[in-house]
Amino acid sequence: AVRSKSIRFMHVDQIEGDIWTIKGETLKGRKGQTADFRVPLSPQAQEIIEQARPMARDGYLFPSPQRGVISDATMARLMERRGMTERPHGFRSSFRDWVAEKTNTPHDVAETALGHSVGGAVERAYKRTDHFEQRKTLMRRWADYTTAQTAKIVRIG
Repeated sequence: AVRSKSIRFMHVDQIEGDIWTIKGETLKGRKGQTADFRVPLSPQAQEIIEQARPMARDGYLFPSPQRGVISDATMARLMERRGMTERPHGFRSSFRDWVAEKTNTPHDVAETALGHSVGGAVERAYKRTDHFEQRKTLMRRWADYTTAQTAKIVRIG
């Protein structure tokens, strides 16, 4: 449920077991914040990561065929070429709608899964949880919902 930029810039050394840790200062809306964001990885996400590792370059899990990382339009073009009507920019919205309509997940947990800050500064000073265990369960359910079979990496370029 994270933004595509975080995924595109995913670095091999950010992954430890079933946890992906994103530096807080790289997340949208978190400028000046040093708190890292832990992302629980479902078994399906872990499988994709393991399939991508051999193709990693310069530490990036999803490198561009040239230099750096894949562009923000890569997935959209791939989906377009395959005749799919879906587009990547709708993934986060689809996740949030699914959470609201198909689960009884508390608002704070759902928003945290999207990487959003919840509550005001005073509330956040006292409520420091990242709801990790609840998000871990939620992301496993989301992965189960969205995958009918084991995901496979598609080589682009």
